[in-house]
Amino acid sequence: MPAGVVLAITLLFVLQNLRSTRVSFVSFSGRLPLGAALLAAAALGGLLVFTLGAMRIVQLRRIIHRSHVSSRPGRPAGLS
Repeated sequence: MPAGVVLAITLLFVLQNLRSTRVSFVSFSGRLPLGAALLAAAALGGLLVFTLGAMRIVQLRRIIHRSHVSSRPGRPAGLS
């Protein structure tokens, strides 16, 4: 989907949900338009999932790298 279409859909969503709502998070609280609060929650959730996924990929790459290094002929198993 082109970026312009995504932007238009996002703006339409925010503009249709302008009613103010109370938002509380940890020790912060305030009032935001409902559309903005939902977009912020979705963006933070996506960022969290992306970060955890990236950390898991790095972890798996290290495990694979270590197993390849330790299985090379002529090298002791504990050295990397």
